[in-house]
Amino acid sequence: MREFFRQLKVRQKVFMLLAIAMLGVSILNVGSNFWLATQNPIQQHLSVLTPLLHGPNQKNLTSEQWQTFLNKKQAAFTITDTALYDANGKRVNSTTDRFPLHLSQLHLTPFDHDTVLLPGPKFTLMAKVTAHITEIFLLEVVIISLLILLCGLVLIYVILYFINRLIIRPIFSLTDTTNEIAMEQNYGLRARRFYPDEIGTLAENFNYMLNRIQQDDMMLRQEKEKAEQARQRALELSKKMHDTNARLGFEVKVRARVEHKLTDFQHYLNNIIDSMPSAIIAIDHELKVTQWNKGASQITTIKRDDAIYQPLEESCGFLFTYLTLITDSLENKVVNKIERIPFTANNQNSILDITIYPLDDTTHSGAVIRIDDVTQRTQMEDMMVQSEKMMSLGGLAAGMAHEINNPLGAIVQTVQNIKRRLNPAVQKNIESAQEIDSSMEHICAYIERRGIFTFLDNISQAGERASTIVNNMLQFSRQSPKKLQPQNLHHIIDRSISIARNEYSLSKGYDFKAIDLVKDFDLTLDDVPCIPSEIEQVILNLLKNAAQALQEYKQTKEFDLDWYSQIQISTRKNHDMAELIIEDNGPGMDEATTRHIFEPFFTTKEVGMGTGLGLSVSFFIITNHHQGQMRVQSTIGTGTCFTIMLPLAKEVSEAQADNQAIS
Repeated sequence: MREFFRQLKVRQKVFMLLAIAMLGVSILNVGSNFWLATQNPIQQHLSVLTPLLHGPNQKNLTSEQWQTFLNKKQAAFTITDTALYDANGKRVNSTTDRFPLHLSQLHLTPFDHDTVLLPGPKFTLMAKVTAHITEIFLLEVVIISLLILLCGLVLIYVILYFINRLIIRPIFSLTDTTNEIAMEQNYGLRARRFYPDEIGTLAENFNYMLNRIQQDDMMLRQEKEKAEQARQRALELSKKMHDTNARLGFEVKVRARVEHKLTDFQHYLNNIIDSMPSAIIAIDHELKVTQWNKGASQITTIKRDDAIYQPLEESCGFLFTYLTLITDSLENKVVNKIERIPFTANNQNSILDITIYPLDDTTHSGAVIRIDDVTQRTQMEDMMVQSEKMMSLGGLAAGMAHEINNPLGAIVQTVQNIKRRLNPAVQKNIESAQEIDSSMEHICAYIERRGIFTFLDNISQAGERASTIVNNMLQFSRQSPKKLQPQNLHHIIDRSISIARNEYSLSKGYDFKAIDLVKDFDLTLDDVPCIPSEIEQVILNLLKNAAQALQEYKQTKEFDLDWYSQIQISTRKNHDMAELIIEDNGPGMDEATTRHIFEPFFTTKEVGMGTGLGLSVSFFIITNHHQGQMRVQSTIGTGTCFTIMLPLAKEVSEAQADNQAIS
């Protein structure tokens, strides 16, 4: 048991000692209280006299016999006076006159602690206990308390003894050792370990620390000796270094001048590369970026510092698609070029040309990638191709229009003559009908019943529609004889919107008034040189196409409560051009449709619903009559945007337009 206690930790030892002390005090307290409770006089008399009253031998005793019995028992108990009462509460016998004659006259106060009242089956006993029982009780309590105090002092002394032996003495020993080491600087001393507890572990760690300090002290002394030797050698070397520094100083100055010139030359080359409109990207044989100019930063929105020495796929990810061509240029030393690559950055679509040039240096393999933004050039080429198509088709359209006009006139004129010959109001028709024994009423009734008038109306409407197509073809092929005059573009747009709202109705498949029209005009835009009637025609064509597209698209958006038909018309000034933008949120067009949208007779509508000349005529009016530009951007499911650009020149004559068209 002793060895087990020695192996315990300090906190376990203290806990066990306190637990033993508290257990002893608890046992003493419980025992004393139990003993005091059993020695209480009142409780003793209650526990002894109650069985006497209820005993089988005492039920038939008279009052005189009860009194004799109590007198015998009185010597055994500390009872001074007794009294017996019958079942009616009347006093039968008593040893003194201090008791009342009847129980109803009894008045016990809270201070009558020496009176005992015990009811029985035949009599009720009242007894008084002597007062010296309280003094005995107090004496016993004092004695027990002194015993508990004495036991507590003994336990505290024992606890203090073990604490001093187990905790304080090892700590003092460790403290004395520490002070001795601090005063004498003697790292050979060691602390004594008394017990294998926390303090013993602390003494072991302290001894381990002393071992390390002693070893470090020996190493420091050795290093001090080596340092002294090194100092002597350093003094010798310092003299040689002084001479060497003098020579190096001259070389450093020369090198600094060379590096300054190289840095200036590098800045000069960087400025040349940055001033180029193309994006220049140099890579090494590991496809890491070694050069990055401002053009590359503008295209990719990546700064030079973030791209240099980074893999090409991280700095310019869209080039990873053409890794095969880049590798071919690096390995075979050939130039590769990729043209017209679509590229999107910052929500802007552009077209790029990429050229890969290998480096001829045999020591460092690599390549230079040049990226050119050819978006504007591509648009201009497309416009030139479209313009050439319009001019080439203009002559064909004029010839076709004249050739169609002759038979068309005969057809329309013949229909008109037939209607006049069938008119019952013409006298000559009446006379001719009478000559064959008939009447115009019968002839007209037959014609109406057979639907001949409907056929004639259909022929007439078809002729008028063919005449409209011919007029559009002639207008497509002709040059306007009018001159361009400065006009308020916003007034022209408002008139076109008013015409569109009054002309188009539900009977034609759509309701223009049901479309949300948003206007965003640049009020600072000056008057624009144009022909008002032709610009109105172009705007009406665009509004009509947008309204029809929205009407068809609305059927697919029937269950989309957040969608509503909208056309937005905007104007703005862009340098020396006035821009008119008409945008809708309809179904949009794919790339193939957008590419052919301005070609004559090209239409996406059903047969009989469109001629395919509206947009081609509009394109011809803007590009040839006004020397402007007309572009379209469209995305499936998003909408279509037409942009018209008109030059802000003071006046452009038809002769100038003809010369430009011929050139």
